[in-house]
Amino acid sequence: MQFSPRSVPWLLLGVAILTYGLLFNQLGFYWDEFPWYWTSVKLGPAALTQLFSTSRPFWGMIYQVTLPLVGPEPWRWQLIALVLRWLTAVLVWAVTRQVWPKHPRAALWTSLLFLVYPGFGEQFIAMMYTHFYIILCCYLLSLYLSIRALRSEKHAVALTVAALVFSFVNLLTMEYFYFVELARPLVFWYILEGPQKERIRRAAVRFLPYFGVLLGISLWRAFFFKNQNASYSYVTLANIKANPILGIWTLLQNMLGALWTSVPVAWLSPFNIPDISTLGQYTAIVTGVLILTVALWAGFYLSKFARADGESDRAWALPAILGGLGVWIVAGGSFWLVGIQPGLVFSSDRFNISFMLAASLIVAGAVGLMGRWPRVQVLALTLLIAFGAGKQFQLANAYRRDWATQKNLFWQMSWRIPSLTPGVTLLSNDLPVTFYSDNSLSGPLNWIYSAPGKMEHILYFASVRTQPGRALGAGLKPDVAFSQYYLSATFYGNTSQMIVFNFDPPGCLRVLDPEIDADNKLLPPLLRDAAFLSKPGLIRAAPAVVLPPQLYNPEPAHGWCYYFEQAELARQAGDWAQVVKLDKQALALGEHPNDAMERFVFIEADAHIGDWTEARKLSREGYKISPDYVGEPLCRLWARIGREAADSPEKAAALEGAREDLGCAP
Repeated sequence: MQFSPRSVPWLLLGVAILTYGLLFNQLGFYWDEFPWYWTSVKLGPAALTQLFSTSRPFWGMIYQVTLPLVGPEPWRWQLIALVLRWLTAVLVWAVTRQVWPKHPRAALWTSLLFLVYPGFGEQFIAMMYTHFYIILCCYLLSLYLSIRALRSEKHAVALTVAALVFSFVNLLTMEYFYFVELARPLVFWYILEGPQKERIRRAAVRFLPYFGVLLGISLWRAFFFKNQNASYSYVTLANIKANPILGIWTLLQNMLGALWTSVPVAWLSPFNIPDISTLGQYTAIVTGVLILTVALWAGFYLSKFARADGESDRAWALPAILGGLGVWIVAGGSFWLVGIQPGLVFSSDRFNISFMLAASLIVAGAVGLMGRWPRVQVLALTLLIAFGAGKQFQLANAYRRDWATQKNLFWQMSWRIPSLTPGVTLLSNDLPVTFYSDNSLSGPLNWIYSAPGKMEHILYFASVRTQPGRALGAGLKPDVAFSQYYLSATFYGNTSQMIVFNFDPPGCLRVLDPEIDADNKLLPPLLRDAAFLSKPGLIRAAPAVVLPPQLYNPEPAHGWCYYFEQAELARQAGDWAQVVKLDKQALALGEHPNDAMERFVFIEADAHIGDWTEARKLSREGYKISPDYVGEPLCRLWARIGREAADSPEKAAALEGAREDLGCAP
């Protein structure tokens, strides 16, 4: 039994589904996707145009078509991204088949490696990278058509025109695959036959139309596109201008470092055994089964793939390595100009999408050099593909966890904060998520709480926004006005219109109490310093928000945090009986606090209804958990109880007893 080259697209589809499709319905929106979709849904097409106007205006036009067409259900975008990742791999296979028509294994190996390339870890930011893949498909299709035109006399003109159109789309829309256009004349030269000078001449002539498109768009970018450098500046050119020798040396060092990261280190990274306690036992088992499944399937297929008559890997292996290096150099052109270095962690791993083709060619060629040992070749490829798939599944699981955490955050927020006064800033710690920032989480925040067409709220991480030059860089002081340009809108805020909260699962989201939390050592220092700015009174009980059902349904089961958030809201309204009722309901279900500070609302409620025995009991239980950290906040709480609760002999005795229990100053 042997597999023919015609079966390769189906093999690629199966590997793509196993690698990227197992968790498609458990993943969501990440990073910039949330603000983009909020802009599209709530601010409208004009705001979406404004959003992309400073970076990639023509790329933004594609979003104006796709966002309303696909809709806000994340699973749809995950499936589309999977299909497009597969389609790019098929195009890589088609292109390499054209380059080495007598060596089908070269195309098979390169496309498989491209499909599971582990250096790019942002596949699951599906809505964003769907649009990256659209542009990458345009480039690959353009390259394929131009090679076909090179070999076809009858349809050369039509194929060239089509190739130019797709090249135009790639060059006009974004910069990630811009300079890889310069690989085209190298491919032409390699394919053409004849004397060396004649090959060079013919390759140059064939490249002229494409060069004309490249030159025209480059001139437009340089002289007419006003926002060309809105996000990055030409650091490398400035360095070379200031000190040519040092600037060039720095550039070469950066390029060598990027090559090391994006090729050998990237391909070896899947073999790093993860910490099972971090990964989770269930995920570790599924990852192992996935690696074994892909290994058995890929290994069997590779060993049974039909070999062309007289095919020798030596004929293409070294050219693939050298060609891959050439493609790698030009593919990074945009990054070399602005001094960007690719990495292997979020978010610097996004730059490796430009190097996927080159890295796959280099590794395929390296395996091809082992032609004397065909079993070793199959084993090496099988391990690379299987562990690459396993690495991508581990990343998918990390994205799944972040999506679940983000949903948990906003459900708890909706329980505690049914409605918000316009103009409020929510200030928090660095939340326990990897694939979101405060900037991106402001998208769902406004989707949930702001009126249509308005940006009335913003979420800030204290550690980020208090840096010099940032919105709160002047310090955490009252009545300081600030603004935040959000591309599609601008938020205007004031430090006196701020709610400070802490969210550190398994603990519940907790709106900070300015009186109690100023001495709460359980909080990150910046939040503790900001606690005095927190104004829970800006929270409204009605009208209660409704979370977007496409993103947040179904509502989680009502566990401890639901009852805690409802109790905090009732405390804010002074409904002490309701607080006690909620406590009893939670306890009846077997739910208990996850954090010592979550007992405070019930201590205060018991005191206000006159159940001083229960108040002292809860106080002692909380104190025992961490006396050094909880003691001072408890003392502040009892001081407030003494000030606000109705006077009685029992109150006086309880206050005295609590001071003794906690060692509070008189």
